[in-house]
Amino acid sequence: MMLAIDYDNTYTADPITFDQVIRLFQQAGHGVVCITNRTSDMKKQEIMSSIGKLVPVIFAGADWKRDAATKNGYKIDFWLDDNPSSIERQMLIGSHQDG
Repeated sequence: MMLAIDYDNTYTADPITFDQVIRLFQQAGHGVVCITNRTSDMKKQEIMSSIGKLVPVIFAGADWKRDAATKNGYKIDFWLDDNPSSIERQMLIGSHQDG
């Protein structure tokens, strides 16, 4: 299983607990990657000195996070993100407007 964790307002909301979650997943043989909408020039050192010590980090920038993951060779099974609309384009199926 491959887990993706967002950085801002997800990992940063409780880094100590997320470090434990990451290690638990890794010990169970699962992969973990951090995917953030930051660009690599936006406080990169902050990320690399925290979650970046434990997992690879993908700086998606303005790209959809799922697209950035795929471009970097990751197929994500489980996402932890405070803003799931940043993962991929959302489509509302079956909606209609009355009269």
